[in-house]
This record gives sequence, C-alpha cells and structure tokens, in this order.
Amino acid sequence: MKVDKKDLEKKQIELKIEVSLEEIKPHLDKAATKLAKKSNIPGFRPGKAPYDLVKAKVGEMTIWQEAMNDIINESFYKAITDEKLETIGQPDIKVEKMAPGNPVVYTAVVSLLPDVTLGEWDKTEVKKKEVKADDEDLKKTLEQLTNMRVEEKIVERVANNGDKVEVDFEVSIDKVVIEGGKSTKHPLVLGQGQMIPGFEEKIVGAKAGDDLKFDLKFPDKYMQENLAGKLANFKVRVVAIYERIVPEINDDFAKGIGFETKEALDKQLKENIVKEKEQKEQQRVEKEAIDAVVNAAKIEDLPETLIKSEVKKMIHELQHSIQQQGMDLAGYLKSIKKSPEDLDKDFRPQAIERLKAALVLRKLVEEEKIVIDEKDIDEEIKKQEMTHQGNEQALKDIKTPNYRQYLGNALTNRKVIEFISKKIVK
Repeated sequence: MKVDKKDLEKKQIELKIEVSLEEIKPHLDKAATKLAKKSNIPGFRPGKAPYDLVKAKVGEMTIWQEAMNDIINESFYKAITDEKLETIGQPDIKVEKMAPGNPVVYTAVVSLLPDVTLGEWDKTEVKKKEVKADDEDLKKTLEQLTNMRVEEKIVERVANNGDKVEVDFEVSIDKVVIEGGKSTKHPLVLGQGQMIPGFEEKIVGAKAGDDLKFDLKFPDKYMQENLAGKLANFKVRVVAIYERIVPEINDDFAKGIGFETKEALDKQLKENIVKEKEQKEQQRVEKEAIDAVVNAAKIEDLPETLIKSEVKKMIHELQHSIQQQGMDLAGYLKSIKKSPEDLDKDFRPQAIERLKAALVLRKLVEEEKIVIDEKDIDEEIKKQEMTHQGNEQALKDIKTPNYRQYLGNALTNRKVIEFISKKIVK
C-alpha cells in the first residue's frame, strides 16, 4: 500500500492511498462469497461457488463494488495508524480509480484533532438553585389535567371566552391568500391566545353561521418573518360553537384518575413538579459547568470538514425527530420557510459549540485519566436489554460492538461531567 500525505489548512491532511491488487484480493474473495450466498449457482451450496463462477454470474464489477467499503475501511485505518495520525470525525473519501485488474486509488481528507489547552476552569463557581412546587405550579398542572377531561356540547348561542369554536378562515395580504392562510373547521378555544392578537376577540359575540371580515396586523416579532408587521385581511365563518364543561377539582375528580382524595392528588403532582424542575435545573447547571470549562480553554481552529460533519449529524437528528411526528424534512423546511442552505447556516454556531465541548471533555478525560470499567458497560447493557424486552431488533443492536462503544462514550461523558460538577457546582 502506498500513502502520499499532503498538509492542508486548518489541521487537515489529504491522504492519497493506493491499495495493491495483492491487498485487494482477500476482500474480493470475501465479497464473492457474500454474493454467492445470494445467488443461485447450480451445483454449489450457497456461498461455496468458486470466484470465477460468481464473476460469470454477477459480473466482476459487482464484486468490486461489494468489496469497496471493506477495502477503503481497512486501508484507511492502516494508513492513519502507520502515519500516527490522531484524527477526528469522518473522512471525506473520493475514489479516483476502481477498475478490475488495477490498484484502487482514493483520497481521504481527514481532520486532525485540534490542540486543546485547559484553563483554570476549576476556579469557576456554578450555583445550583433550590427548586420547589408553588401554588401557581400546582394550579397550572391541575388545569392541564382538567383540560384533558373536558366535556363539550354544541350550543346555539353567541360565542363567549372559554368556548371552543370551529371556524373556516382565509387570510390574505394585498388580496393574495398567504401560504397556509386557509383552513376549514379550525378548532380553537377562545381566550387561550392560539391565534394572532385580536383574532379571538373578533369571534366573541358571533353565532354559528356568521360571516366576519376584519383586518389585523401581524406582530412585529412574528415567527414567520415574511409576515411580521404586515396588515392582513381575514375572512371568517363561524361553523360551530361548543360549550366546554370543565370538571370541578375535588375528591371525586381525584378518584376518577386513581387517587383517594384531592389532597393525595395535590401531593403527587407537587412531587412530580419538583422532580421535573430538579431535572431541568440539573441540565442547566451541567451545561453551565461545561461552558465554564470550554470558556477557560484555548482551542485551535476547528477543521471545516469537522464542522460540516457535525452539521450533517444535527440535520440527521432533526430528520429523525420530524419523521417520528409524521413529517419529512422537505415538508418541514417548507412549513418554516427555510431552505437546506438556511438550515446549514442556522446549525453551524450550535455545531461549533457542540464540537468545542466534545474536544474539551475529551482533553479532560485524558488529563484526569478518567476511565470506565468494562463492568459498568456490561451493567448498562443489561439495563438496556431489560428495557427493550420483546424488541428483537433492538436487542440485536444492543449486542453490537458499535453500540458497546457508544455506551462507553456516553458513560465516560457522564463520569467527566460528574467530575466537573463536584469541582465547581455549589
């Protein structure tokens, strides 16, 4: 294997790697065996056909394509090991030559680990606030509970605050209907401020079947910047009015959701509120503590490939999140009036922040010799297996080396954050 190294700016290196036919052959044999298992070759059991027969069946280029990932992965790892390079993030791979009977040639642009010098972070102090559940917290939580158990009945009268109404509406600016500005049987509870200021007030006093026309100005700091501060015309038809019967919060209400008395319900809700607040406060102080370590450190310029890789990772996380909500990325971007380029730009500052934190924590682990016992990983795997009982795919994934490495990294991060917190959180 031949490796040519070229230094690039911002702690990046380009490796031009040539893998010989001799080094490629084991990977081709492995790929042919794998393909043979999927192909029906008369006279041979799956995976047992000789290379030449597999080549004749599927084509030599198919075998090479099947083998490429393994060829690149093995040769790249060997190259950075031989060159004693401490890389971070995923390499940018470009195949220059891949043809049967010839060496494989590709370039890999890698980011070297930026130099990090820790500062006097341990002289910082982060204050942890005491949390409690007050009467207002309890009131809000009880309101949420009662809203889940509200009964509704259609009424033939004018709409009042607190009623649920269904409306058809059309919103236009300069006689052009805005995107997303048309809806039918749109539900809203009057007085909850679900629409722009002034809209719900216009509905109060109207009856089912009434047609309303009015102008309202979008707030100057509206979430859709293209509408902010603009005057719009609203056409609204009141379709139906529902009186909302909110249950009284008493012992009977408490019994209906599994508690003996309202007092017992209040007690449990306050405990839940405190736990939630404690969790949020813990997240706050941990972030502040990590920020303190990062701010005290000196970090070399981050390689551009590393930033782009982190942005890509964040977009993938967003995509996964919105898919769980039944949307796709394209639809989401359209709804928020953003382009993929806008998303890249928006995520960049956060990506840089995440990378700096990861680098600093890594340096701290190194200097303080923070290690995770393999037994700790085994214990965590057992917990994960208990959690995912019945999910065969999840149980299979948990047992993979990649997942074990992921858990090891997660537990190490947890341990280093605990180390920081003990030092500076008061």
